[in-house]
Amino acid sequence: MERTVPHTASEEVELYLRTYYSLLRSSSDVQILTLEEAHSGMNSLLHPLARDEVPDMSAFLYSLLRLPDCIHQVRTVVMGQSLAVFVRGGYPDIESWHEVSAQARRRRCFFDGNNTLACVISSQSDIDDIVPNLTALQIEWEKLHNRIQFVPPNLDFDEAVRDPQKSQQVAEILRISLDDLERLRRVWGDQFSANLTHIRNFRPQFRIRLLNGSLSEYRRATHSWWDHIEAACPDLRSRPVYFVSSNTHSLVNLISGFALENRETLLHYLEKSDDLDLQTEWRDIQTSQVPSSQENFLYYLLKKYMQTPEGYGFRGVRREHEKSCGITRVDSEHYFDVDVQIIDLAKVRPAW
Repeated sequence: MERTVPHTASEEVELYLRTYYSLLRSSSDVQILTLEEAHSGMNSLLHPLARDEVPDMSAFLYSLLRLPDCIHQVRTVVMGQSLAVFVRGGYPDIESWHEVSAQARRRRCFFDGNNTLACVISSQSDIDDIVPNLTALQIEWEKLHNRIQFVPPNLDFDEAVRDPQKSQQVAEILRISLDDLERLRRVWGDQFSANLTHIRNFRPQFRIRLLNGSLSEYRRATHSWWDHIEAACPDLRSRPVYFVSSNTHSLVNLISGFALENRETLLHYLEKSDDLDLQTEWRDIQTSQVPSSQENFLYYLLKKYMQTPEGYGFRGVRREHEKSCGITRVDSEHYFDVDVQIIDLAKVRPAW
């Protein structure tokens, strides 16, 4: 593997990319530890305190949100382009594993319930997302592991966040702010204490492997993905189709008006939630203290609501509403985690 001394920020990024792509060409696991030096040397805007002894909680939380919640139990992450690639790589039944997902990144992932996470990747950008986030997580986990040893062993973390004095004590020991401690509690929810205890007891030792794939394998996976869409909407074969690359919430929010029509339900959810930041932002929007629009806020709130157990059952209501607006959803199944919305322009309701 070529190693040179970088002279500019762009060269530092290039060195990091070369480092992990060179290592991933191997058929064996790559220790994330071997990437930490190049990762820290990038001086990434998303991980500015990588070399600092103080935990970079923004980087830690960012990584947590882009990796599945089970990541604390994971030791090996395996990436592959399709199920066939996993079968050839010695993982014949990943679809029988637990399907897991990240809060802030769509990607088909399966957890074996032990220590292996399988990620179905659809492009190089998936690799460029997984590797840096896994590396950042390991760096910050190690910092927290070292700091948390100074927390009294009899201190209950769940109790601590309810006690201002104990919260301050934990935050000072971890060398993080009270706000960051609260953000971490909200991200982890009822697993807050268990996850901190796990970090106290274990050092991170992530490994990663890229299964051998090919352009032809990617093409086969893409064709299978499209065949699934055509099976759901056979008339696509005989009609002109416009492909629009966008987030799956953007166009439908504008065309269906579903979030606006269910404003009261969403605001009731907001009122009952413990997300003080969102509640404050909504009050600021109503009093014109911030430039955000009510519509954009409700679109975002709908996404948050759909991720809750209460909101999960609301998906059927949304699907029926969208059908009445000429929108058909086709969820991905066996291939890329890329859902599709087919919008029949002749049925769009101009009222929205």
